[in-house]
Amino acid sequence: MKFNKSKCLIMHMTHKRNPTITKYLMGNVELQVVKHHHYLGVELSSDLSWAKHVAQTANSANKILGLLKRNLWNCPQSTKEIAYKTLVRPKLEYASAVWDPYRGIHKDALEKVQRRAARFVKNDYSYTSSVNNMMVDLKWDKLETRRNKARLVNIYKESHGISPSTNALHPFVTSMHKTRASHELNYIIPQAKKDCYKYSLRRTIPQWNNLPAELKSAPSVLSFKQLLENHI
Repeated sequence: MKFNKSKCLIMHMTHKRNPTITKYLMGNVELQVVKHHHYLGVELSSDLSWAKHVAQTANSANKILGLLKRNLWNCPQSTKEIAYKTLVRPKLEYASAVWDPYRGIHKDALEKVQRRAARFVKNDYSYTSSVNNMMVDLKWDKLETRRNKARLVNIYKESHGISPSTNALHPFVTSMHKTRASHELNYIIPQAKKDCYKYSLRRTIPQWNNLPAELKSAPSVLSFKQLLENHI
């Protein structure tokens, strides 16, 4: 297999103030060191922060929303809503189970896009109008709620062997944890000190463990989603 040396990069992922930087060569070419890199639709950062990715995601979604506003301003509400759900919201949620933000400033940046979309769909730009009421009328969940559900669906898929296991979650040994709340699909909560790990998929484990047993044992992804909607 041949590699294009000009497209091969090095990223050192660390929180150390003075990390040891090692040079890497491919043949006789020294590989470039970068702090950020776009990979499979996600912006990776050397400090394990998702700030740049969130900013780029919100900016990209806003551009598409602006395009819709210019071209669909006279369309019926149903057409605008379909356009938003098809072209804008997927941008805001792509791979969100991985980068789901925990800082308020990043969550707000994403929510603002959906709030602008609600005004666009309802064709109501009045300062006295309540965007929250518009979203209730449209039956739109907050993006944060949708991302939370997506993370729970991810754990369901891994627990039932529907998606490849990451080996990041360690199941309880039920014979050693005999309580009313114990369940064979419950997981141990790994210890974490760094925010990048503390607020990863790990933060979903307590929510998963607290779900009713019949929900965790749902026979299919579809039934799990339906039960989850009723539960949340």
